[in-house]
Amino acid sequence: MAYVGNTPAEAYISISSQTFTTINGTGYTLSSSVTNSEDIALFLNNVRQKPSTYTATGTVLTMGTATTTVDTLYCVYLGKGIQTVTPGLASVGTAQIADLAVTNPKVADDAIGVDELSATGTASASTYLRGDNAWSSIAADTNDKVAVSADDTTPGYLNGKLVGGTNITLTEGSGGGDETLTAALTGTIATARLGTGTADSTTFLRGDQTYAAPAGGVGTADQWRLTTNFTGLAQPIASNLEQCDTAPNNSFPGSAMTESSGIFTFPSTGYWYVTFDYMNNSSDESSYVLSAIYATVNDSAYTKISQAYMGLRSVWYQSSHCSAIIDVTDTANVKVAFYAPDASANTAANNTTQGDTAENKTYMTFLKLTDT
Repeated sequence: MAYVGNTPAEAYISISSQTFTTINGTGYTLSSSVTNSEDIALFLNNVRQKPSTYTATGTVLTMGTATTTVDTLYCVYLGKGIQTVTPGLASVGTAQIADLAVTNPKVADDAIGVDELSATGTASASTYLRGDNAWSSIAADTNDKVAVSADDTTPGYLNGKLVGGTNITLTEGSGGGDETLTAALTGTIATARLGTGTADSTTFLRGDQTYAAPAGGVGTADQWRLTTNFTGLAQPIASNLEQCDTAPNNSFPGSAMTESSGIFTFPSTGYWYVTFDYMNNSSDESSYVLSAIYATVNDSAYTKISQAYMGLRSVWYQSSHCSAIIDVTDTANVKVAFYAPDASANTAANNTTQGDTAENKTYMTFLKLTDT
């Protein structure tokens, strides 16, 4: 049948209410939080009470007059629904959606197409979206750089665009279409581009592309000498020693030996060939004199590792030679010293060890053979 007045709505919202079962006193607890007494309609014995006769804040309800056990009391929450009403199809407009409220999970996959983008320009197979939100084609080459093009049929096109650069020449193999270029190196390449490390006259380029000193061979040599004569025993020779400095006997490869009070320190570890050449003059006959190389492995106790004897003739100059190969495993502990005369059957005061600052008479030679 027809309705009198407006047609009823298709859906209604039920109002939430609360009935108080224990009636006695002035204080009650609300099931929902409210702001003030205007948020509820309070009924005592089915008679609505004025909001001024009670207070309601949060979940606390306070009556102005105490109730008794014979009273009935309930309230209706104004504006609070107890069910969800689904909006009708196509009934929600943009005004009802808050700004920035639609997040990524709410957007269906592939739902946004080119037409939904705000970019300017024309979207096509030949344009791309730039960072400034504009559809645009790739800019044409303006710096003589290669622009790959499917319709490039111009002979010498790539050869005209590519620049060989320093020490690089380009040769065109074919022109137009499937054009090819061959690059060739000319001149020399700087050593710094060949490997890491320091490239100089003492290093070589290894297979792992690093510059390093050769591991082996005589890479270090040095020679020292006694600069003046002395008489008597020297255990060891501890003064008047110098590195040879008379040309051309004054230039040695690698780092030099160091000497302090007759103790010689090696500049690096490795196998070292050490020689001691000794010259002597004596006023005795029918006797002998001994020269020797001493070494230590703990920078403390020295042991004789090589020696040479010479028989004596009065007023004659004689020389002796001794040598040793020393494994220098630690430059702080493995050291050598030279004794001359080390021992003699005659009076030491009659023996004069020969030295000279301009030539080698009594001298020491150090050759590094290889790394240890």
